Amino acid sequence: MGDADFVRYLRQAQNCLDEAEKATRDADKEAWLKLGEEWMEMARKAQRQRPREQ
Repeated sequence: MGDADFVRYLRQAQNCLDEAEKATRDADKEAWLKLGEEWMEMARKAQRQRPREQ
């Protein structure tokens, strides 16, 4: 995984948060927030696996 994956995952997480804000039903909002957290976890993993600059 590289920087492109990290950025893509962060973008997906933000999209989910945006959708959660627009949701009118609590169940939908919760689902979007859960999905957003899953994307954030993927972003954290991608960040940890990025090559370190020396």
